[in-house]
Amino acid sequence: MPIYKGQLEKSVELAIFATRMAAALKAMRKRDRIKMKDLARRVGISSTHMTKIMRGQANISLSLLYCFCKELDIPVTDLIGKWADGSTEIPESVKEDDRRDSGRKDYDPVLY
Repeated sequence: MPIYKGQLEKSVELAIFATRMAAALKAMRKRDRIKMKDLARRVGISSTHMTKIMRGQANISLSLLYCFCKELDIPVTDLIGKWADGSTEIPESVKEDDRRDSGRKDYDPVLY
C-alpha cells in the first residue's frame, strides 16, 4: 500500500479521517436510533450536508463536531480520538467503498 507525502499526504489523511469519523458518527446515531435528517435538524445543517458528512465527503467545523457530540451525549474523543491515528495509508475498506461508488473494479481513488 503506498505511503503519500506532502500536500497529497494531508489530503489522504483528511479523507481517511473524515471516513472514519463518519463511521463512528453513524454507529452512535444508530445506537441512539436517530434518523439522519433528525440529527441534521438538531445540529442546524441541511440533510444534504448531513449526507455528505456521513459519506465522509465533507469537512466539518469544530463547532459542528461539538454540536454532534452534544446531541449524541458523547465526548469528542468518541468521534475522533480513536480514529486520529495519523496513518497515511489508505485502508482497504476505503478503497473498496470508492471502487463500489465508481462501478469500476480497477479504480484506484486519488483524493484531493
